[in-house]
Amino acid sequence: MSTDPILAHLFRGLVARVGGVDAAAAILEEAYGAASKGTVSKMTNGQAHVTLAAAQALEDALGVYPITVRLFERISARPGPATDLRTMTARLAQDSGCAVSSLVMAFSGASPDPERLTDNERADVNARARALRDDCLAVIAATEQADTSASASPRLVGGRE
Repeated sequence: MSTDPILAHLFRGLVARVGGVDAAAAILEEAYGAASKGTVSKMTNGQAHVTLAAAQALEDALGVYPITVRLFERISARPGPATDLRTMTARLAQDSGCAVSSLVMAFSGASPDPERLTDNERADVNARARALRDDCLAVIAATEQADTSASASPRLVGGRE
């Protein structure tokens, strides 16, 4: 997958959380039918590429997804149309209101089951939360790239229109 030192560090953390190289190799063997403790060890110390299959198996076993999040962040930072921070602020406010409203409705008397999310409510909340996450990532990217001597409207690379 990559020799990215951050990915190697995240993989090393996953291996530690499952109980070490032996436990990680056992999880990989169960998931894919074969695994080598030596290869897992090399992936943890940067001597071998961390494979997507290995990362996915350990993340699924633990129910945490640091490598998946890292890969998502990688593509979310790709250059895209430039957007000023004021426009992004308005979109962030609108999308955060929609996300909160969706959750409030799901747990209100207007819901078919106010005790838990229905499938439709879950899909709606997830879609709105993802839009909000995209807005937040765009703001982070814009403010990290902002020229402090420039105007109050930094240009963004990687936002959505």
